Amino acid sequence: MSSATLAPQQLEALLDILVHHETYTEVQSFKDPDAIEQYGYPFDAPARKANGSKGSKSSSPLLQLLLTRLILPAPGIRDLPPEFWSSKFRDMMKRLGEADLSESYEKGTLGSRKRLASAASVIHECITRGLLNGVPDGALPNLNGNYDVHKAEDLTRAWDDVAQHLVHGNLLDELFNEFAKTASIENHSPAVKAAVDFAIIYIATFLHHLFVLSAEGPYLLKLLSNVHSLVPYTVVGQTLRVGNAGTMINAMVRLFLAKVSVGAISNWLGFTQNASDGMNLFQRIISLVLEWDTGDFRKATDGIRRSKQRPDDSHLAIIDEHLQAPREQREATRELSKLDNKSIVIAILETKDKSIASSLTETQHTQCLEYYSAQLAIRDREKIAEALCRQSPDLTTSIVRDGVSVFEPMIRAIHKNVDLRKHIGSVESFLTDLIATSKPKKLDSDRPPIPPSVEDYVALLRRNRQLAYDYLHDFAEGCPELRETWLDWAKNSLKAFRQGSEDNNPATGGMDKQFQDLFDGLADDKKSSVQAAIDAHARYLPTLEEESMARMQRIIDGVGEIEEKRKVDGNMTGPGVYITRWHCLLDETIITPSTPTSAPRTGKDVKGFKALGKTEAVASSETWDPDAVTEQEEQRQPDPPDVSAVIDAFGSQFRNIVADISSKDMPKS
Repeated sequence: MSSATLAPQQLEALLDILVHHETYTEVQSFKDPDAIEQYGYPFDAPARKANGSKGSKSSSPLLQLLLTRLILPAPGIRDLPPEFWSSKFRDMMKRLGEADLSESYEKGTLGSRKRLASAASVIHECITRGLLNGVPDGALPNLNGNYDVHKAEDLTRAWDDVAQHLVHGNLLDELFNEFAKTASIENHSPAVKAAVDFAIIYIATFLHHLFVLSAEGPYLLKLLSNVHSLVPYTVVGQTLRVGNAGTMINAMVRLFLAKVSVGAISNWLGFTQNASDGMNLFQRIISLVLEWDTGDFRKATDGIRRSKQRPDDSHLAIIDEHLQAPREQREATRELSKLDNKSIVIAILETKDKSIASSLTETQHTQCLEYYSAQLAIRDREKIAEALCRQSPDLTTSIVRDGVSVFEPMIRAIHKNVDLRKHIGSVESFLTDLIATSKPKKLDSDRPPIPPSVEDYVALLRRNRQLAYDYLHDFAEGCPELRETWLDWAKNSLKAFRQGSEDNNPATGGMDKQFQDLFDGLADDKKSSVQAAIDAHARYLPTLEEESMARMQRIIDGVGEIEEKRKVDGNMTGPGVYITRWHCLLDETIITPSTPTSAPRTGKDVKGFKALGKTEAVASSETWDPDAVTEQEEQRQPDPPDVSAVIDAFGSQFRNIVADISSKDMPKS
């Protein structure tokens, strides 16, 4: 059978499939404490120094590509000593992996970590796909052309034109110079102004999904509000009034990082080593927020214990015992539950006594699931607090101190030339506005409160964008040397997104030959199924783009109607293909059955569910039904095609290709 040549649309679809799968696989791998050991540079410095080599290829090449190309070269970050990454940061990652935090499967719902990790994954996916694709070179468009800010097509075209100028032109220099002269970049050109509007709508959509459409939204908002209330903005502002920068930095470090305890004194005197030395203010804020959270879950478990139809004490005792079991035992029980189509609670009870499991009523089984979920939440928060705030040696404080140390020269320059008190106040006012915007709107006494719309977040960002402009103007005007330092880094970072002239396909950035070779190497009996999956995905991507464009137009129209007071409620969905990919990751998550024996559920079945304890944590007047919200404006998008044949055929080979790319020009230790 002769091999077909893949068309550009097929190559683009193939790259999209593989990057999407590989990115999330790498993110998920860090549940294992050993994942950081196979990461490679910059976390393998001791091994590389010992053998004089650059080490083996990374097991997380896309993450390594992002880190080495964009983050490590950043001013300040590049000055961190090698042992920061190979010792302190690596040990912290291992410590969090060893905490063995719970998974969505056993909790029976999509938790905050799952939602945030999947969101971070799709954002990371967009960036690394850009690094692999590159922005094609060509004639630079005219940024002073006609861009209608009331048309979604023009905003999208403006964004693409600005991106091309940033990567291949001199627009970055012009924008830095613009900020040095004025507190706005929107006067630069019509394209830049339209691109800012485009970015605002996309950021607003992300915030809306995080705080409104997500069942965890009100809970995340409560956490943010708690942290916001604990930060001593007034004290920070007064500390910034100190004229001497060194004195100011030392005072700020003492405020947040100083410890006064018997353990700290005995360690300092040399009587003990690594004795627990208590917590500083920074750690106490983390610990206190987690403790408040834990209290809500304890109330939930106490409620189950007091219930009239509650499970027997023997049932709850077995669950409590399982929580203390070794990692391997818990993982084995979880896999047994999946294989046998049994709920996680039944699998736990049957490992102890099958007769105990069979004695559960339907109500008791539901309560056991809720009890186990709440106890897992308590355990997770205790483990996180222990890893960040209580374990010795204190890696958290050491990491923060190192960060302050490398950024101290910048802090001194900014403190000398910029009034930071004003901008600390801006941060406080923005967070206060964000929290207020994210709460239900009470229109009148006759109507129930309605959740915030995407347009509300657009308005939030528009009325606060000047705060960011003011800081950037003060920084660019007052700190010319730092401005040039950050400009050089930004220009070098954007070079990583350039597509060279030798690349003959803008869809895959020069990887088309490697992809064609992979396809040609398939056995004949697999080519048809793989190509069918690629073709289905190639048809799927344009439908997502079209729907995203339509949603953006609805937001643009909705903002205008609200400003003209022709309506008070807005849209509950916004643009962005990445939003759809985010939901795909959540929808595919495997969740324990809700009945004793049945097939596992998926994230799509439990999207609107909150874990017991989180419902108690948020007042009913400050929340809404996310399922009802999404039903108001059904996205009407086709289900994603099954591309498992592509992943099975090319997944591991694609990882090797990216590992080769990420290892090129690797910095020397």
